[in-house]
Amino acid sequence: MIYLILAILCSAGVSIFMRASEKYCQGHYDILLMNYVVCVLAGLILTGRGLTQTDGKGMPVTIVFGVVTGLLYCGSFILLQWNVRKNGVILSSTFMKLGVIVPAVLAVVWFGERPGWNQGLGFILAITAILMIHLEKGKIRTEKAYTIGLLLLLLGGGLGDSMAKFYDVYGNPGLGSFFLMLSFLVSGIISGILVFRGGEKITKYEVLFGVLIGIPNYFSARFLLWALADIPAVITYPTYSIAAMALIGAAGVLMFREKLTKRQWGAYLLVILAVGLLNM
Repeated sequence: MIYLILAILCSAGVSIFMRASEKYCQGHYDILLMNYVVCVLAGLILTGRGLTQTDGKGMPVTIVFGVVTGLLYCGSFILLQWNVRKNGVILSSTFMKLGVIVPAVLAVVWFGERPGWNQGLGFILAITAILMIHLEKGKIRTEKAYTIGLLLLLLGGGLGDSMAKFYDVYGNPGLGSFFLMLSFLVSGIISGILVFRGGEKITKYEVLFGVLIGIPNYFSARFLLWALADIPAVITYPTYSIAAMALIGAAGVLMFREKLTKRQWGAYLLVILAVGLLNM
């Protein structure tokens, strides 16, 4: 459970620093690139130690999973940017968060996990809380929603998260750091291409926030991988998603003076109840 808690804290830290960076960073992909550079460096440091402690068995599988995960990571971010332009930020962020449905369903259908009634109810409450927090009546762009883009965002983000579970089952645990490093490397290469094609200039603020975001980003993925080795995915993923969301909401109120509606306060109470049910 300690790894799951650390993964949640790191995930929340990524979003908090991303929120703080909005005042100083204007580019879409430059801060993403610097974040991946830091993730790759962290992965290289830990990979060097890990490779000396393993016989290298399962390296081809690790490479395949690493490349696919990197493509899904970066592809999901690009899809998010596209959907924000076409469908608005509310629908886009909602469908991104609803991506938690994908690993939860795969945990049951593919990996044969059997949640109890409490996990099932907790999952339903988690999805309800996500919808309540992100969907605000009267603020959704409805004149022409690009449904396919939203569904691809949900599927891509969900599959990207699911790769940690696939690697936990089919990969070599001793190569876990290499798997993550390769994932971030692929995402970083794509981000670099987008930065230089767009002519964006990387400033000292992108470097600073790239470090602040990259460190918790890497370790959120690493701790999540360790958590999945001990806790069923049908519990891990929903807990990871909504608990981080609750911490981000608390940070928004305390650090950024954001105002929550009564509906959102009610949703955060559902989050607490959902986390309790999921982990009973």
